[in-house]
Amino acid sequence: MAERWPWVDEWKRNLGEVLSLSSAAAASLGLPQASLLAGDPFTMIVDTARNWLIGKKRTFTFAGLDLTLVLEDLSVEGSDLAKAVGQYGQVRLLARDVEWDDYQLEWLEVRAGNVHLRPSTKPVLIAAPIRFEAFVSAAAASRWLAAVSPRLELATHAGVPQVGMIGAPWVRLEVEAGAEGKSIRVVPRALHLLDRRVSLLRIPAFHVPLPQLPFDVMLTSVEPAPGGFVMRGLLPEWQRPLSRSDLERLLAKMRGSQDQLEG
Repeated sequence: MAERWPWVDEWKRNLGEVLSLSSAAAASLGLPQASLLAGDPFTMIVDTARNWLIGKKRTFTFAGLDLTLVLEDLSVEGSDLAKAVGQYGQVRLLARDVEWDDYQLEWLEVRAGNVHLRPSTKPVLIAAPIRFEAFVSAAAASRWLAAVSPRLELATHAGVPQVGMIGAPWVRLEVEAGAEGKSIRVVPRALHLLDRRVSLLRIPAFHVPLPQLPFDVMLTSVEPAPGGFVMRGLLPEWQRPLSRSDLERLLAKMRGSQDQLEG
């Protein structure tokens, strides 16, 4: 068997190294002892994040850009039996005061489905799909319009988004927002002149570009909400190889005093 499949022993050895983060390592990080699989790497990451990151403002680096947030909650919804064999089910992350490439979100919720560890020559952590939901205030969204024209501003009136001209409050354009993957599609619906509303039939739509999104996340919907907009996105699949050194470095950084973490 070893001659036919020479990689078997290698991936067993590498997986064993990842899973060999011992109870002593957990104790050194101030974590409770694992109740299921001793040294379960993903559970150890989650436990460390709960203990050392929740309620703290921290900065992560993704694709060369800084993501700053305050972690509010992190949970793993898989069964204990499934976790013991590397099947973690759904993982939920909730954060507030999120800043990404000069863009601000009041809150962000991430739900990663079918999170599991795949053994290979180098074990791989996989999630598919990952769904994102975030709230952006009208004031923050208004700053996004600067990419179209610095004279435009956005506000909501009775829950309806309207685009106005700075210095000309008597004229506003009622719009409908939609998702276009990497941009927001803005469709004019009516013109407001003081208190008069004039329906528009053939005014072309325009697009507001989004900041660079990590891992090719696609915007799927934009809906008006009190004070701003709820935006949703989707990443079909995400995966990352794991090694013992990667895990130890990440755990040490989360516990340490460093403000910036590599993601």
